[in-house]
Amino acid sequence: MNYELVKGDYTAGSPITLKVILTRDADDEDADDQIAVAPYYPFKKLPNWWLVIGEQSTRQLLSIKKVTVNKNLSVKLEFTLPQGRHELKLSVICDSYMGADNDISITPIDVAEGEESDSEEEDSDEMEE
Repeated sequence: MNYELVKGDYTAGSPITLKVILTRDADDEDADDQIAVAPYYPFKKLPNWWLVIGEQSTRQLLSIKKVTVNKNLSVKLEFTLPQGRHELKLSVICDSYMGADNDISITPIDVAEGEESDSEEEDSDEMEE
């Protein structure tokens, strides 16, 4: 698993994109290789993965997505943050295997104050008249 924070100006309220790349170790291209080993589950089960971005200090969940990885998968997650410095954690959680979960601390993000748009100021001026 690798991640890349899409470069840009991070301002409060504007979307921030995190690109996550997941790679599965597969010896061959056999479809049966993807089925989870679950002898007591009543059906065949493909392992699913939950990608979760959160901030532990505020106990906030910022983004979550459920995916299935065949061999390689690239996923973009979007979230917004308030002004300030944020230390986030990316968790990859498997719904089929214990011990396959992984947590990564994301490089701290400094978010600047967001700017109000001119249209909002014009709308408030029109209401006052």
